[in-house]
Amino acid sequence: MSSIADAYAALRTRLEGGMSIPLRWYGEDADSEGNVPLPDTPAPFAYADVDSDPGEIIAYGGGQGANLYLNPIRVELFVFVPSGVGLPVALGYAETAAALFRSYRDAHISVASATVRPGGDGSQLRPPGLASEVDNYIFAAVEVDLHFYQIG
Repeated sequence: MSSIADAYAALRTRLEGGMSIPLRWYGEDADSEGNVPLPDTPAPFAYADVDSDPGEIIAYGGGQGANLYLNPIRVELFVFVPSGVGLPVALGYAETAAALFRSYRDAHISVASATVRPGGDGSQLRPPGLASEVDNYIFAAVEVDLHFYQIG
């Protein structure tokens, strides 16, 4: 069965394999292409964060360490495009990311929803863990709710 580290790795692999813009992850300075700072000339990028909610036991197994748990997690992805490019461009990238997760399911992970939300001026949003200013950008957001199963 999966762990949060396994689920995180699977989600990350799916996003990085399906997006055409660099991805940045919470707590990491470099993007998926190895670039550390945001470029001097604004260019599209996405910023991802993964969070979890408390798990719950859904089946009792053969004693301690053999119970089945349902663990909900959430991926929040913020897509930034340069100001002046237009919100439809940000929404297009966000929709691409959401589509990667809609109906996604494997042996351990099931996606419940993938929702795109229009954003606005980047100065309204400073995602936790993003060290650089986002004032020169507009954004759209994607929220993916899913769960994974774990025996423990």
